[in-house]
Amino acid sequence: MKISTSFLFDRATERMSTIQNKLATTQAQMAVGKQILSPSAAPDQAAAIQRLKGEVERQDSHIRTLDVAMRRYTAEETALSSANDILIRLKELGIQAANDTLAPDDRTAIGVEMKALRDELLSLGNSRDDSGNYLFSGTRVNTPAFAENGSGQVQYQGDQTQTRIPAGVERTVQFTRAGTDVFNRVVRNDGKSVGFFDALDQMIEGLKTGPTSSIQRGIADLTQMHNSLSLAQAQNGSDQTVVQSQLDVLAETGLRLKSTLSEIEDLDYAEAVTRMNKEMMSLEAAMSSFSKISGLTLFDYLRG
Repeated sequence: MKISTSFLFDRATERMSTIQNKLATTQAQMAVGKQILSPSAAPDQAAAIQRLKGEVERQDSHIRTLDVAMRRYTAEETALSSANDILIRLKELGIQAANDTLAPDDRTAIGVEMKALRDELLSLGNSRDDSGNYLFSGTRVNTPAFAENGSGQVQYQGDQTQTRIPAGVERTVQFTRAGTDVFNRVVRNDGKSVGFFDALDQMIEGLKTGPTSSIQRGIADLTQMHNSLSLAQAQNGSDQTVVQSQLDVLAETGLRLKSTLSEIEDLDYAEAVTRMNKEMMSLEAAMSSFSKISGLTLFDYLRG
């Protein structure tokens, strides 16, 4: 086999170039903290990384949606709880007013308080979430759920449409709620259906002019109202439980996905530093050897 000086130079240069390329790759990996610098370097790993990133993004998007729902449910819960407390107070006042021994002035005073509580209920019916959307307007989230017309009668301005969001495998929860499902109409013994606020207004008016029977009818109306609100509270609590459970599942799944992604994508700095030091030593050794070899003639090299 013939060995020429150019052959020795080529081999030494090739070896140093290979080591330099490896060293440069390691340094680049350390600069960005990633194992793979380009998809072509490891196509299979790159494909796995993209798939995992897409799944993580879908999980995060789902979590954001459920977080919005939880904040909305929390605002609903506060409004419903306050409304229920007001109904309890209204019923107490109604029972007090039904006492035949009360003077007209006493009933008038009770009526004044009941009117203030009725107005507070109307305000709660127009509660908003932290995004400024009305809670009880159905899908018309930019429109107040309830408003008084020119004669002071309360009218519902939302719609009956309900939207639902996924909360687990083949399970959805209600996202928007119609005000008429919360502040429900009452059905009286004579079969007549009366609006929530209309029934309150009739009871308050009855304190001024009507007989005790109209107050007792109002007390029965309040019982129905309380039952409707309690049902809405129960539904709200159930939805919160389902959503929180799904959030816990998503959080655990997301953590597992991100851990797997990190194992494939992220650089092990301890291993990379060790590898870089080894490559630097190899490069120094190669350069030192090349320096010695380049100073020898071919015959000196052969004798050595």
